[in-house]
Amino acid sequence: MARQHTLAIADHRQVTPRLRWLALHAADLARDVRPGHALLVWCNDPDDPYRLLRRPLFVAGALPELGQVALLYEPDEPGLAWLARRLPGDALNTIGLCGRALHIAPHQRNLLLIGAGAGLAALICVARIASAHTAVTLIALAGDQAGLPPSFLLPSAVEYETMVSADLNATLAAALQPSTGTSPLMWADAVIAALPREATPTLAQAIRSVRLRLPRGFAHILIELLPGCGFGACGVCAVDLRGGVRLPCVEGPWFDLRDGEGT
Repeated sequence: MARQHTLAIADHRQVTPRLRWLALHAADLARDVRPGHALLVWCNDPDDPYRLLRRPLFVAGALPELGQVALLYEPDEPGLAWLARRLPGDALNTIGLCGRALHIAPHQRNLLLIGAGAGLAALICVARIASAHTAVTLIALAGDQAGLPPSFLLPSAVEYETMVSADLNATLAAALQPSTGTSPLMWADAVIAALPREATPTLAQAIRSVRLRLPRGFAHILIELLPGCGFGACGVCAVDLRGGVRLPCVEGPWFDLRDGEGT
């Protein structure tokens, strides 16, 4: 169960002109981190009208040998801009670990990860954990080069591809259905995606076009968390999926693509 923690900053640096890497001393959490887990950080900026809403940040990696967990984020709003000004040694008020971990079945030996935006942090965590026993390809999409996580955040065994374009749906379609060569969907045993909701239908259509069907369990999508309580009490993050309304902060953030497409 998620609990409140006061965590000291171990390392905080800019890794691209837009993205920052934040490592926290958290030995207990580092042993328990799984792909999809998030920390809710209180960004205590007195000028932020939403300062009471904790910012959910997906864990990008865990370093149990150092007793640290790491977050990757873009300081694109006042609360996260306050966070970007914190220095090593400063303490942060956090709640975690939140969310349900992604399960990777033993028979899934070739994982295709594809994502854009804040969810890329969770895909980095998937890649760092799964690449020890599974072949992993990560395709990162962004509107510009500064929005792409640098390759040094990933294990060398991970095949890392990037695509830059302002049109996310067109770029996603081009990545999964290239005009030349073989679609990565042909060899993937599973697809794990972290994309804005409006791109979900494009992903589902591409899978059906290449593989002719979309079986349950083949593709999972991450639904980004909104600032809120993290316990399912406030209902801010509620989304309407096939089968009813779900709360990503406690029931997600991973859902079967068939449940999330077209909603």
